[in-house]
Amino acid sequence: MKYFFLIFTLFSVVLSGCEKDQNRKMLNGFFKYSVDGTETVINDEVGFNDNTFNCSIKGDTSLIINVSNLYEGAGFVIDGPIKDSTYTLDSTNKAYYTNPKDLKRYYTTNQYTGTLTIKKSTFEAKTLLYTLQGSFSFHAVDTLSGKNFNITNGSFLMEQK
Repeated sequence: MKYFFLIFTLFSVVLSGCEKDQNRKMLNGFFKYSVDGTETVINDEVGFNDNTFNCSIKGDTSLIINVSNLYEGAGFVIDGPIKDSTYTLDSTNKAYYTNPKDLKRYYTTNQYTGTLTIKKSTFEAKTLLYTLQGSFSFHAVDTLSGKNFNITNGSFLMEQK
């Protein structure tokens, strides 16, 4: 009898993990932006791939978004209360862009700034997924070389973890 209970428990755990992956597929998460006029779209693909697609809010006091497809990516680190709002991206609330050509990260500063607008919501399927959606644009620079990039038309829909 105890083997039956153990097998039933393991089977339930496996099925509950599959259900969440199905919900993520239904959500069709994405992160897109244009760099100097060229659009990049990174999708939240369930399974094994080269994409990094992370969004975490830690106790409503910090937000970390990190998205990349192999060598190119972008993200944010926001400090302070996280709520539906528009944030200024600068040296405190940072945004970054990773350039695939030189593999360097370019950051916002007090001189190279931008904006991030976010909205928390819930996606209902068989189980709830807490989501974050928003839009952004920013100007990022390598302070040593002065090389910079203009990131525009950014938008995203992500599962919040």
